[in-house]
Amino acid sequence: MKAGEEMVQIGEILKSARLSKGYTLDDLQQMTKIQKRYLIAIEEGDFEIMPGNFYVRAFIKQYADIVGLDGDRLLGDHASVIPEIHGSSQVEDSASLSPSRSETKRASKKTNFNYGGSVQSQLPTFLLAVSIVAIVLVVWKATLNDDDEQVQIEVASNISQTTLASQETVSGSAEQAESAAAAEQTAEVTLVSSADGYAEYDITSLSLPSELKISAVAGGSSWISVSVNGIVQEPSGTISSKNPLAIALPLNTSQIEVIVGVMPATVIELDGTVVEMPADYQEIQTQTLSFTVKSVE
Repeated sequence: MKAGEEMVQIGEILKSARLSKGYTLDDLQQMTKIQKRYLIAIEEGDFEIMPGNFYVRAFIKQYADIVGLDGDRLLGDHASVIPEIHGSSQVEDSASLSPSRSETKRASKKTNFNYGGSVQSQLPTFLLAVSIVAIVLVVWKATLNDDDEQVQIEVASNISQTTLASQETVSGSAEQAESAAAAEQTAEVTLVSSADGYAEYDITSLSLPSELKISAVAGGSSWISVSVNGIVQEPSGTISSKNPLAIALPLNTSQIEVIVGVMPATVIELDGTVVEMPADYQEIQTQTLSFTVKSVE
């Protein structure tokens, strides 16, 4: 039997089991949380429409288990035509490699800011030391001056001027720190629309190159596939809270698409901003999120 015929046979086996249970495709979508178009593709043996090899195997097994078949056995009996999973182990390897350009950029920014902050924090101490030296000199001068009243005036004047200079320096340092913090802004991600497992977002104030980080809530896991400007990114596959996925976004990034297998268990961050969940993320767990970059910094 040819591979194409065998793929159709898998779909016919699953469809026959579904009909024997009295389930419609809409019923199956509600029970499995798999989009209807993927269920139809499985029944027709059209695996090309699937977002990745992982989804082919995961969706077939979930479909089979729901309609009363042994999903693992079905996959084993037709292993020759069902794509193997490749690259899922690459997620952890990728995380252990050298940091991305965006991480290096942020680390550089933070290092420079902290260095400046430490110098600024030492200025009041330095000025205090100068003040003490000035007071000592004035007191020493007082011992040589017969006019006690004039010496007291000089001491008070010097202390007042030094204290004022110290306060002005500290105030200036605080203003510089506030300005630096205001300058370091994160991207703004706005949910434009969401329906039937598809959500659209607009991104503004994005500083490129940047990073897209996808992880799972504690104890959860999900299946992820990411495309940037229409090109599928590696690695992809299963993520968890301890095994996140980091995708570098280049300077020419204009469109990002994220396919999520288990939406309620997934956390997506773009340039430090947590992405808002679609309105129907609890009802339809398998979703496609489309991000359009409107403006960059």
